[in-house]
Amino acid sequence: MPLLYVPTIYVLMLAVMVLLGALTFFAWLQNRTVRALAWWGGAVLVMAAALGLLCLRGVIPDVYSVDLAYVVLFTACALMLEGARCFEGRRASPLLLLAGAVTWIAVCQVPALYESATARMIVVSAAMGFYSLGCAYVLWTGRAEPLLSRWPLIVLTALGGGLFLVRIPLAVAHPLAAAPVTSFEALQSFWFAIVSTFTLLFIIAISYLFLALTKERSELVHKRASMTDALTGLANRRAFLEFGERCLKAPANGTIAFLLFDLDLFKSINDTHGHAMGDRVLRLFAQTLSANLPRGGVAGRLGGEEFAAILKGPDRQAAIAAAERVRESFAAAARVVDGVAVAATVSVGLAHADSEPAGIEALCERADKALYAAKALGRNRVESAVDELVPLVPDASADRLIPPSQDARAATKQAAA
Repeated sequence: MPLLYVPTIYVLMLAVMVLLGALTFFAWLQNRTVRALAWWGGAVLVMAAALGLLCLRGVIPDVYSVDLAYVVLFTACALMLEGARCFEGRRASPLLLLAGAVTWIAVCQVPALYESATARMIVVSAAMGFYSLGCAYVLWTGRAEPLLSRWPLIVLTALGGGLFLVRIPLAVAHPLAAAPVTSFEALQSFWFAIVSTFTLLFIIAISYLFLALTKERSELVHKRASMTDALTGLANRRAFLEFGERCLKAPANGTIAFLLFDLDLFKSINDTHGHAMGDRVLRLFAQTLSANLPRGGVAGRLGGEEFAAILKGPDRQAAIAAAERVRESFAAAARVVDGVAVAATVSVGLAHADSEPAGIEALCERADKALYAAKALGRNRVESAVDELVPLVPDASADRLIPPSQDARAATKQAAA
């Protein structure tokens, strides 16, 4: 008996595929929102059925062990491709599902093609290569999503598809014998055993990577949810401050501008128009903030009606101009909300981190002082922090803020201590 006995390998492949298909379906039953698992589990089980029919070649009529077997096999490959498409959010395509099976049925109706082993090899290789490369391409189109298992899966499916397509010119250059194989035992050969073994390993690897891919996406979704404000869709306080710390620790590349936003008299909006209107105003501001930030800017909701943004690179004047765009756009958009005159506005405090190292909390504190100044000056305005900014007091005669006296500063520092 040869070291690699093909019937044993086929039986092992059949058992492994049934087990993998069942496990994939079980994973889908645990989380039915991941419909790609149902497609992939079905693909593996249908492929096992095709393998079972192929194993019976010479035992049962060829119409089942050859004709029907390849119809089932192509259907399994189509299910695999549809699983990848479903994973990337695409709708199922009946054309792709039926293309391979219909093509094989058409070949079976043409005696000149069906009786030619070379022609059958070309059709099978083309169909298998198309589905495998299609799966690799669909997964590649979603590469922007940071899923580590995506890349080995793309490589494996692309490699498998490429190997199938390489068989086409080889079959043309070296035509296969016209006599059909009528006995499963006749398939015994060293290279056939090697191919069968690698096919088994390939199926195991593909199934594992499909499961790992869905697991990674689920973890990524939960991670993003834990770092996203549910109402506005912006980063929550934790995520935003973590991003700010990373920006400050990164190699210097210009300046970092910290913008702190607070919706003016927001409590009165809730009291007058209800909390539902207040939520709509918060979402409107989040949309306005995201739409008007310069490229590369990141926004977050710190809590309540307080928002913040970090801009990398702009000087003080460019940052002030960006804050003014947000302020003006929001004032225009929130003048009337859903037919209700709301006239909401926002005040902005701005702070910079340039040559001097600063933590994100210190930068936020400086911006908060500038925001306090904007509020005290009448709201709906942008104020920029200066070095060692201290609390300001209104000057009633000049409609501006002036620094408190030295005694008042000392008292303020003592009270803070």
